[in-house]
Amino acid sequence: MALYPISVKAPCLTYHLWDGVAPFIHYNDYLVTPPRVYDESLNSLGHFFYDPGTDKLVGFATFSIYHWPGWAVYRYEWDPVTGAFLGRSPASIFAMAWANHAGPGSYGAIYTTWRSCYAISEVKSSTLTHASGMWEINPWTWNPQRIFNFAVVNRENKIIAGVGSWYLETWDISGTPFLKGQLRLPQPLGYLAYEDRKHCWAITKNGLIAKANYQIPRWEMLSSVQDPSPDAVNYLCAFDTKRKRLAVFRQRPDAEDGACQCQLEFYYPLYRVAGLTEPVPVSRLRTGDLVRFVAHLYGDTGEGVASYLLHGELLEPATGQLLTPMSGAELCGGATFRYRAPGPGSDTLKISAVITDGEGA
Repeated sequence: MALYPISVKAPCLTYHLWDGVAPFIHYNDYLVTPPRVYDESLNSLGHFFYDPGTDKLVGFATFSIYHWPGWAVYRYEWDPVTGAFLGRSPASIFAMAWANHAGPGSYGAIYTTWRSCYAISEVKSSTLTHASGMWEINPWTWNPQRIFNFAVVNRENKIIAGVGSWYLETWDISGTPFLKGQLRLPQPLGYLAYEDRKHCWAITKNGLIAKANYQIPRWEMLSSVQDPSPDAVNYLCAFDTKRKRLAVFRQRPDAEDGACQCQLEFYYPLYRVAGLTEPVPVSRLRTGDLVRFVAHLYGDTGEGVASYLLHGELLEPATGQLLTPMSGAELCGGATFRYRAPGPGSDTLKISAVITDGEGA
């Protein structure tokens, strides 16, 4: 699998211009010096996610304010197709001081971990506040106890995928919660994004991008942002579930005149088919019986490639009957072919894949 760069929107946000007039009430004109052009600067983007309810990219950011010593919190919205800035509005400090890292999950809802407690909660996308009656779970009550900084919520299959430090952990919460498996992160995590009931995306603070099947769990791709910046402060990612593509927020230091240099990047995941395993019988081999063969289509990073059509044919001197001449690749790239032999002997089964994007196996 690979990531195909689609577009870049730079800068993706602009700062408020300084009017050159000191406020009526101030601390000290000699100590408080605004930049030459702008009176604010991005401190951190604490939350970045795709909101399926509004079909927008959303971010909650903390800004340093120079005309008045302090900071401010804003909620940003971007167009998920072009990355165009749609607007910002003042937000409560609650979104940054207590809510940790928010993102979408099951049923189109937004979920977050917390700085003030250990729960994972459903929240309002506009304010990141939890209301009575909303879904919530507390990993601190599990055995062993867990504290997650990032989490992906799959309420349909009752799975939680979370990151506390160096591991992406998968927990089954259908009954008494238990740990299904762990995946070691290659670098410190920048953000975790939900794709669907099986997959999530992770981006590190250095720009590495990984896709995981968190139900197994297993890494399915490891890539990188295009042209990583040595001066990048952080990378955050969000997955557009409507268009099936990844959005990356790259935070960079301000320019010399104080202008913002942050940008939005869009990537489309593409499979790179590397090969096809030999068909292996998975049922008993007896004359006249129906035999099932299974082959797997796999990508260049070892992941199973699904959504492709595989064709099967019998090669001479085969005399049996291939009951399923074609099969679609399923979970983990597996495809099943049914064959019936007329009598004792050996036949040769050939499997090939038809790849619609020009690549083949």
